[in-house]
Amino acid sequence: MKSRALLIFLFLFSLFGAVLTTVAETNKDTSQSGVLSASMMPPSARVGSVVALILHYALPEGARLSDKVGIKGLDGLTVLGLENIPSGGGGTPAGEKNLSGEIRIKLLVDKLGSLTTGPLSVAYLDKKGAKAALDAEPTSLNVLSNLGEKPEEAVLKPIYGIMPTGFAWKKEVLWGAAILLLCLLAGGFFWWRKRSGVGMVGKTPRILPHVAARERIQALEGEKLFERGQLKVFYFRFSEIMRRYLEELRGFPAVEFTTQEIALAIKEGKDRDLLQLLKQADLVKFADYKPTQARKEEEVKKALGYIEDTCESFEKDINPPLEEKTGEKRSIRKRLRGGRRFP
Repeated sequence: MKSRALLIFLFLFSLFGAVLTTVAETNKDTSQSGVLSASMMPPSARVGSVVALILHYALPEGARLSDKVGIKGLDGLTVLGLENIPSGGGGTPAGEKNLSGEIRIKLLVDKLGSLTTGPLSVAYLDKKGAKAALDAEPTSLNVLSNLGEKPEEAVLKPIYGIMPTGFAWKKEVLWGAAILLLCLLAGGFFWWRKRSGVGMVGKTPRILPHVAARERIQALEGEKLFERGQLKVFYFRFSEIMRRYLEELRGFPAVEFTTQEIALAIKEGKDRDLLQLLKQADLVKFADYKPTQARKEEEVKKALGYIEDTCESFEKDINPPLEEKTGEKRSIRKRLRGGRRFP
């Protein structure tokens, strides 16, 4: 009796030890090699639908995914998005947790028959920082027909049931052609008027640069920006007015040039006075210099004086001698229209 009980005890002890060994080796294999499985959600869909390829992963002990998850096996598929959702895994002998979770990949169903991946692979870094990968078998999705469960029995509507096949649209086409022809004729007429100059006599003449500069300075003074403490705003606009006038007068892009580039471009002695005004404005704009009210008024007076001294070039061309030839008059008018340059 005692020997039988001893045999039963030994048998149960051996069975328990085998189970413990199997569980330990299973945990060890998972912690060392990792696991990757794949599935489609839903398992079937129609053409034009969006489905999810779900990759369930469990990384080996101490491993981690890189910041940009590398996945292979998606060649030929239309990927719309990817989301990694990590979660805690099972325990390891070292007391740590394997990194596990799922990667959801949105795919567009754009093929008939079936949507099949290639052999799937997810790259990761092991605990030593070396590159490795988890592998899984290909998975597929059953693509349903948009014609229903029995596409062979579907009845397709002929084109003439959707689009009229008669000549009801003929009248609309003729009206559209007539309207298009009128628009082309009107456009051609206005283009001819513009090219020939017909009707241009009664239009307002172009404001000459020196007149425009004086008016802008007077308008700037009227806003009282300097008096309200907005010194930089005042000098930015004041400098731009004088640069634009200099550009019209001398023919180089003074608005885009720096003050140093303007200094290299000017050749007239009168322009040196304007250069000093621009340098003074730069001190206010970029070096937080604060001039007095009297200094500001003196600089505005000098700017107006510079305009008065140099406006002679503009006034000559709008008051030509009576004996000037017709060809020369046309040349002057053309320059006034198109943005002229003076020596």
